Amino acid sequence: MRSLVAAPDVSPDARPLAVILAAGEGSRLAGHQDGAPKPVLSLLGLSLAERTITSCIAAGIERFLVVLGHRVDQVRAHYQEIAARRQCQVEFVTADDWKLGNGASLLAAADTVAGETFLLTMSDHLITPSLIKKILRSRPREDGICLAVDRDKTGVFDVDDVTKVVLSDNRVVRIGKSLEQWDAADTGVFFCTRALFEALRQARTQERHSLTDGVSELATAGQVKAVDVSGESWIDVDTPKAFREARRRLLTNLTKGGEDGYVSVRLNRPISTRISARLVSTEITPNQITVISFLISLLGAGLLSVGQYAVVLVGGLLVQLASVIDGCDGEIARLKHMSSARGAWLDTVLDRYADMAVALAVTYAFATAHAGPLPWIVGFLAAFGFIMASYVTKEFVIRTRRPYPNDIFNRLKRRDLRILLICLGAVVGRPFEALALAGLLSHVCVVGVLIKGWKRGGIRQRTA
Repeated sequence: MRSLVAAPDVSPDARPLAVILAAGEGSRLAGHQDGAPKPVLSLLGLSLAERTITSCIAAGIERFLVVLGHRVDQVRAHYQEIAARRQCQVEFVTADDWKLGNGASLLAAADTVAGETFLLTMSDHLITPSLIKKILRSRPREDGICLAVDRDKTGVFDVDDVTKVVLSDNRVVRIGKSLEQWDAADTGVFFCTRALFEALRQARTQERHSLTDGVSELATAGQVKAVDVSGESWIDVDTPKAFREARRRLLTNLTKGGEDGYVSVRLNRPISTRISARLVSTEITPNQITVISFLISLLGAGLLSVGQYAVVLVGGLLVQLASVIDGCDGEIARLKHMSSARGAWLDTVLDRYADMAVALAVTYAFATAHAGPLPWIVGFLAAFGFIMASYVTKEFVIRTRRPYPNDIFNRLKRRDLRILLICLGAVVGRPFEALALAGLLSHVCVVGVLIKGWKRGGIRQRTA
């Protein structure tokens, strides 16, 4: 099932230039993937560089300035490919003294940035669009910067390596990796003014060339505002161990924001994510997977219509397989930042056709062995329940302009459960009875959603 990425909720006026530091050598990941530069390293179908770009785009940022250093030509070419693919504006500056530290690299961008505020992040940091949106909502003062910090120490990966901060009244007063007492972790995402360049120049006079050195100068003067982004997912991918953890997190976060049904959570999703992890590095697209899942459903429906147990069993297993694969299109779309309204629409329409095909096939097989209208009436009511199960919550969203809660009715009416019921019915030789049960459950859940939605109120009256 495909999900659609939410539109950016950051106003156009709050969409600054994003400066991405991509100059470092990444020595701790040296040798990983044939020694490719760190921004080019592929992680579940996208490079680290593209993951940073796509997160920024999803947060509403459209302009990028990439600071180059190590293997300039290769890294620049890769970002140019990303810019063409994602249709965004990417400019470049080269830091001649990038080996001194990431602060020296950032100073190379000073003239290009000029006087505008800018988002600053690293090419090897995995960050979510929602994290970026949070820091963009907090404007830095003219002589300072904002730093996104994570107060949840238990969720920080590799505490020994993370840059730590000490806070006082939402201000960063100290920053460094070796702090023994600290309040939050530095996520590596900043919202900056030119004050950061001045601080870096001051630190340079003391032969201190890291970004942390410049931030420390501002922190001492009380010019670093801490923006709490606790609960957001982020990780600095600078070691093989962190790379593996980033991969694990991406796969773990493939659920639909708590909207999965019971069967998807327990059965389908653990299987589909493993399939997606292999498919994501291929050229197959989410829409192609949607069509493949649909065709498997049609094949399964055709076998369910035969009526012979062995054939029906295979048909039941095929429709369940299609249900599992149906999750891969959305997973790959989310992993590769390819979610679209057209893809979600195609997925929904083909799912309804697949449901009708399965219901018709099972009903036809039963009706050929049982005379009278009753099988067709039951089959029609079951199919109608499947359609209403999809329709009722979508209509609730349209009328109330808020999502229906993912309660027990919403979970039990989902497609994953009714497909599994039909599959199990085929296994025990009772597919029609399973269809009837699935249809009855759908109608019960529709009534439950209607009653609960009515009590919640707020449904807008239809106007002529």
